[in-house]
Amino acid sequence: MAPINVLWLIDHVCYDGSLHGGGRLFMNLAPMFDPAEVKIFPYFLRASDEVVELFKTAPMKVVNLNKGKYDLSTLTTITSLCKKHEIDVMHLFCYAASTFGRLASKLNGVPTVVHDFDTQIYFPYPTYLKVADRLLASSTGHALAASPMCRDYMRDVRRLPVDRLSIMPHAIPESRFEAARTVTREAARAELGWGMDEKVFICLTKLGPERGNEHLMRSFAKVLAERPDARLAFVYKPTYYHRTPKEYEGISWIRDTDYMLNELKKLIAELGIGERVDLIEQLDQATAYMAAADAVVVPFQNERFSSVHLLEGFAHGLPAIATDLGEQKELLAHSAAGVLVKPDDEAALAAAMIDMIDNPDDRARRAAAAREVADRHSVRANAAGLGRMYRSLAQAAPVGAATAGGRN
Repeated sequence: MAPINVLWLIDHVCYDGSLHGGGRLFMNLAPMFDPAEVKIFPYFLRASDEVVELFKTAPMKVVNLNKGKYDLSTLTTITSLCKKHEIDVMHLFCYAASTFGRLASKLNGVPTVVHDFDTQIYFPYPTYLKVADRLLASSTGHALAASPMCRDYMRDVRRLPVDRLSIMPHAIPESRFEAARTVTREAARAELGWGMDEKVFICLTKLGPERGNEHLMRSFAKVLAERPDARLAFVYKPTYYHRTPKEYEGISWIRDTDYMLNELKKLIAELGIGERVDLIEQLDQATAYMAAADAVVVPFQNERFSSVHLLEGFAHGLPAIATDLGEQKELLAHSAAGVLVKPDDEAALAAAMIDMIDNPDDRARRAAAAREVADRHSVRANAAGLGRMYRSLAQAAPVGAATAGGRN
């Protein structure tokens, strides 16, 4: 059976050179397909110099087309790429790619997958995109959303067909599983100077509003009052907004990362928990901390925040305590991998942490469940699932509709 040829096309890959959403998929997931089954042809519509430099050493070469946001020649370029690579399916990430790609689908019949990661938090939803989404809805073979919030937005605002819409959370890279296999708890604790009998909770997050960081510190103070040998590893990085979300525009300190950190330090001092809280600005290199921890805590107060670090913690067998919303709710509601608590209930968060300390058998059961969830969200599992979707779409396309030399 001939492999399925798939065009991967994305608008842009972040703004600051760091990888999020689609950028991580291009880096970690695209190389995982068996080329005998699926051949990926990856392109950026446009990318910053930092991203282009980053992808010079990527496992799969990605071509930057340098197309502007409103460049109408993008349509002919996509059509040419479909002919050049005999494309069977187009996987289109974000707005411009999904708009121009579905327009091309109208012309060449190549089925499409539309994939998005966010809602209109930073940008308005302009009329021309609204019109395009309505007109091109029937040209959507399948749609993938990164989170429940994104799914609801794609369904209710962008009006993508609900029967063709599903959620695809973060795909855990193979490097994370390799780290979990090779870095032991004992070695990590020895490296970090943590006692082998300490019960360590880890929070992997960013500084900023609605992250629940202050709630976590107050909850952890309650934990320490009853279990003084507990430790909290707060592994973080500042949030650098390329645009300020609308709901944060009235916050004067929203871009002042020093202020956020100092306020957190002040709260820790007021609570008297500084001896048992490690503030670690090392979110991008957190392997030792995850390997050394006993459980991961996700105290978010807003549903839009990502499950990336929760899932990567699962790869290390870390059971979770998380607030009952967003991606973590989706992941934990039907799994024994963790415990959900109400977002504003600091006493419940503390009680869940204490229970995790006091019940090692239950913690071990949840750790095993966490590893199972991680396996289902590995890059390999995602590649296999997407491969089945691509083949199904390609086989359902009308004979001769795709440009793959009549292979359909």
